[in-house]
Amino acid sequence: MKKKIYIILLSGLLPFAGNAQSFDNILQNIEENNTTLKVYREQAKAGKIENKTGINMANPEVEFAYLWGSPNTVGHRTNLDVSQSFDFPTAYRYKSQLAEGKNRQLDLVYDQQRRDILHQARLLCVELTYQSKMNEQLDGRLKYAKELAEAYQKSFDQGNIDVLERNKTKLNYLNEEKALQINTVEINTLMMELQRLNGGLSFSANLKDFPVYTLPLDYQEWFERVRENNPSLRMGEQEIAISRKQEQLTRALNLPKFTAGYTSERVPGETLQGFSIGMSIPLWEGKNTVKHRKAQTVALQMQHLDSKLQFQNALKNQYDKAVKLSVLLEEYKEVLSVTNNRDLLKKALDKGQLSLINYLLELTVYYETIDKYLETERDYQLAVAELQQWEN
Repeated sequence: MKKKIYIILLSGLLPFAGNAQSFDNILQNIEENNTTLKVYREQAKAGKIENKTGINMANPEVEFAYLWGSPNTVGHRTNLDVSQSFDFPTAYRYKSQLAEGKNRQLDLVYDQQRRDILHQARLLCVELTYQSKMNEQLDGRLKYAKELAEAYQKSFDQGNIDVLERNKTKLNYLNEEKALQINTVEINTLMMELQRLNGGLSFSANLKDFPVYTLPLDYQEWFERVRENNPSLRMGEQEIAISRKQEQLTRALNLPKFTAGYTSERVPGETLQGFSIGMSIPLWEGKNTVKHRKAQTVALQMQHLDSKLQFQNALKNQYDKAVKLSVLLEEYKEVLSVTNNRDLLKKALDKGQLSLINYLLELTVYYETIDKYLETERDYQLAVAELQQWEN
């Protein structure tokens, strides 16, 4: 009678470890240490200084002339002119307001850049958590495959089985070993990417489980609440406000410009001095400039409406995807919580009711089901990450 081979069944089906490091802690470290964000912050500071330049009056002008006469009896003449030119007074108010608006725009640009980097980090955290869970699964499978291969090698040495059966278990062990090695490479790559985002500083990212997230029940209400957190939409609104302010400034710049100054003329025995005032007559130079600014504002308004619609639809697609994946995830959980085919397959193999090849095939199907569950969980978390990036 064929000798039975008994194998120790390793730990549970889905060993999800607790005490997982918080995604938020990792994102906070990256926000503090990311070198790209530091560059963006300095660029924003420089941009704000630049926006404050060129908004004051032009520099005063001083002109001095010394003229000597011919013949000498005519004498010499000295002219002195000091003048200050300035735009229509309201222009300076609009220039200052425009500079403030552009500075707010720079803050929004930085916020968008910050969110992009943190969102990239969040997606890496999701992938790292998934790979860590797979690592735990693959590590258990490798130990199980090793015990199976060792048991069959011992049975082969005793002459109870042929070389083909022994080789099947060795191939199974090799496949599990390579799968774990590939998984380890993926984990190391993800860790290096997170370290790069953290300014090259190493840190612990022992992610074993995903953070708990509750999908909003009312999408429309949730969208109205979070859409204000989208820097791109706020930048669109700010661009419209800036364009309107630019309209006002352009209109003010088309009003008369003024020049005021002091002038003097001195000749031997005579001195003439007084004040000078000048004014430009706006006839041709500013033609169509206000009309152009108005057209730009209308175009920006239409662009903003389109951006809002595209953002809402894209977010709705992610929300619907997350809802569907959450349902599928619960179905997987329910099935896997009451089913442990590995136990049944082991018993059938031990009793000789199942051949080794059928056992390995059935075990592969069982492992694939677990893998599908973990993949679905990852895809759900990726969809959730698309929603979470706008919640704060």
